Amino acid sequence: MKPLLLALLIALPLLAQAGRQEAELLKVEDGDTLLVNLEGKETRIQLQGIDAPEDSANPKLTVDMKRTGLSADALLSLGEAATAHLRSLAKTGSRLVLSGDLDAFDRYGRIPAEAFTSEGLSLNVAMVADGYARPLFSEAMLDSLRERLQMVWELARSKKPGLWSSNPGTFRAWAGVE
Repeated sequence: MKPLLLALLIALPLLAQAGRQEAELLKVEDGDTLLVNLEGKETRIQLQGIDAPEDSANPKLTVDMKRTGLSADALLSLGEAATAHLRSLAKTGSRLVLSGDLDAFDRYGRIPAEAFTSEGLSLNVAMVADGYARPLFSEAMLDSLRERLQMVWELARSKKPGLWSSNPGTFRAWAGVE
């Protein structure tokens, strides 16, 4: 896929989104979770439709260890790289545009949303396209986000960016790819 076409695929949906809301990025918590100032309140945002490896010991890390047979150290290494990559895409203090049902919460108290930088880059799509996360589809997800994530996932699996090349066996096991 041509770089310009990929850039449009990642950024163009921002132009078509309705019901967007701006927020200030306070902190990247991990590879798929942000802490933002939304309407004067600290709010946790889950990058909808993606899953990134954990960067700290928690119940999901334990689940991932059982599911993959990998050690905590191996998985945490992936998570630290994913978190660092998201921090490189979205700097603390920057403005983000959030799109989604901003009144809905997941079981961890986060709002699932698509987050765009002020330049129009979808952080959700970029994390998968860059090889630091996998798609995680839900029924509540917009079809347009699902299609973009599926497309960049297939491209990342063939091009092998990010963790696909730096930690291929571990990332493939974590991502559940044969």
